[in-house]
Amino acid sequence: MTRRNYKLIRPFVIFLAIIFIFSGCSMLKQRSSKEEGEEKKNPPKALTQMEKDTDFIIKELEAVSEKRARQEREKERPSGEIMAGEQQGQAQQQGQAQQQGQQNQENQDQKQNSDQQNKQGQQQNQQQVQAQQQPAKTEQPVPQPNWTELEAKIKILHESWNAYEPNAKTDGAMGETMKGFEEQLNSLTEQIIARDEEKTLAAANSLYSYYPDFFKLYAHKQPPEVKEVKGLTRQIILLGQQGKWDETKPLTEKIKFAWQEAKTKMKKPDKALNSRIDFAIADFLSVVSDKNLELAKIKGDILINNLDNVE
Repeated sequence: MTRRNYKLIRPFVIFLAIIFIFSGCSMLKQRSSKEEGEEKKNPPKALTQMEKDTDFIIKELEAVSEKRARQEREKERPSGEIMAGEQQGQAQQQGQAQQQGQQNQENQDQKQNSDQQNKQGQQQNQQQVQAQQQPAKTEQPVPQPNWTELEAKIKILHESWNAYEPNAKTDGAMGETMKGFEEQLNSLTEQIIARDEEKTLAAANSLYSYYPDFFKLYAHKQPPEVKEVKGLTRQIILLGQQGKWDETKPLTEKIKFAWQEAKTKMKKPDKALNSRIDFAIADFLSVVSDKNLELAKIKGDILINNLDNVE
């Protein structure tokens, strides 16, 4: 090969070498990514059970709180009060019409009108006596958590944690995360035994916040960040109930970020469901910004229900 021919071929050889190197790196990267995905296994049953039991505790406490709130609203403004007011207004109108008729009749027959008035007075007296004789309405008992059931659940949680703890360490969970979960589980147990409803709900929410970190170690259908959004939503509502609205602002930013991360990890995203969640998050954050607790509860429930449908 002449020197001239070598100079002509040399750029072509270099070009082929560059293509080979880049294609090789690309194939290696794809293979590495594929192997990394294949290495992840399904979440252990003990972990899945713990998440379900913690979710159960939170929902039970929230349901009791809502029942109590409805009962308080009913005391302040009974559902029959509006209807009773309308009936009273109709009765007043009827009474006025009767009085006018009685006045006309009085001009015609004073004696007959007097007898009728006496008869009405007797009927009113009888009605008053009957009303006094009616037994007073018994007050409904104030809804309370089923502490016996919650104690049984927390015992199961400890057993599930004991079963999962060795796997957590083997599967790569950070020691700090495991220690924090253990401490929070103990705290939740103490609050249940103490029968402190508000602190029990707060402790259960804090415990739930650890599950996304554990689920990130495994293959998933529902991205772990979905659970993170659920936990943050509940935490915001809890802070709202305590009047700590200023502390919710950083959590609202975390919700936005976590949801975007969740969408990037979906293998087969449901576009319609994701769109509903997009709007549900926007609606929830809007009423939180307005510090409207009752609307935040409603919008939060809608958001969580939609998130539960993510696969």
